[in-house]
Amino acid sequence: MYESFMKRAIELAKKGLGRVNPNPPVGAVLVKDDKIVSEGYHPYFGGPHAERVAIEEAKRKGIDLSDVTLIVTLEPCDHYGKTPPCTDLIIESGIKKVVIGMRDPNPISGKGVEKLKRNGIEVIEGVLKSEVEKVCEFFLTYVSKKRPFVALKYASTLDGKIADVNSHSKWITQKLRHKVQEMRNIYSAVLVGAGTVLKDNPLLTCRLKDGRNPTRVILDRKGFLSEKNFRVFERNAKIIVFTENERAKYPEHVKKVLMDCSTENILRTLHDEGIDSLLVEGGAKMFSEFVKHCDVIYAFYSTKVFGKGIDIFQNVLATVEDPPRFKISHIEHLDTELFMELRPCSQG
Repeated sequence: MYESFMKRAIELAKKGLGRVNPNPPVGAVLVKDDKIVSEGYHPYFGGPHAERVAIEEAKRKGIDLSDVTLIVTLEPCDHYGKTPPCTDLIIESGIKKVVIGMRDPNPISGKGVEKLKRNGIEVIEGVLKSEVEKVCEFFLTYVSKKRPFVALKYASTLDGKIADVNSHSKWITQKLRHKVQEMRNIYSAVLVGAGTVLKDNPLLTCRLKDGRNPTRVILDRKGFLSEKNFRVFERNAKIIVFTENERAKYPEHVKKVLMDCSTENILRTLHDEGIDSLLVEGGAKMFSEFVKHCDVIYAFYSTKVFGKGIDIFQNVLATVEDPPRFKISHIEHLDTELFMELRPCSQG
């Protein structure tokens, strides 16, 4: 009976994508007499939580909360962080019933249900849980696996080439490219290798109106970009360069990380930097290295054929018996272009 209200809470939660990281996006609605009387969502990192926004709106309207049901995507927090505990506010407000989509897996804040129950509040759990988990997948991966949620994004020809025989790749696909800007707007960081910077000199910014530029991560093991000026180094977002060359020098505002640049070390360091989601954009070497860690692939295909060229995963060594395998979770197409969202088969 609460599914329709939870769907609204999920839509509200999505408004926080790309703004609340590494916090989870959360939406909440207050329901009275089978109607939504107020609603809220977590708008930005450090901002008020969804429950607080919805409750304070209801109070401004003069609504008696004693017979109101709070429906929220994630278990209300029970700790002091950048904001006070939402559990205390719920208890003080007089709300007697709370419906949640999923529990908070973070041990720091995931004790809200027990506290609400101890204070006589009825709690109903698991409403549209799988849909809530999908909205919170960055946060869930960040907390449970201690690494960012990893996505690979590539544009390919029908025969699996991301560039022609002369290494030219602009523009393999064009009509669906707006989706790339939407991805950059919600992912915390975007990663490319030094080869992509040398070849394309990209900005890696978000071109959407009111869009947010992701942190730019560059893997420059040998220091090929050292003491050179590229657009990716412009001062409009945080920039991190991973390198194994201790002599490599970058602009002062660029954070240089000197270490063994294995994918595991990179992902662990990005987690420690507070980056909950990583969009790997290029090139073939990066795709080959990160494919075993990826949680989703965003594949853009054109019906063009190059024949000879650069293969998407040309450095992957796999056998026919045990290759990396993916299932199609979403698909869109136009007359000459195709977009697929692919998930590892091991993810159930």
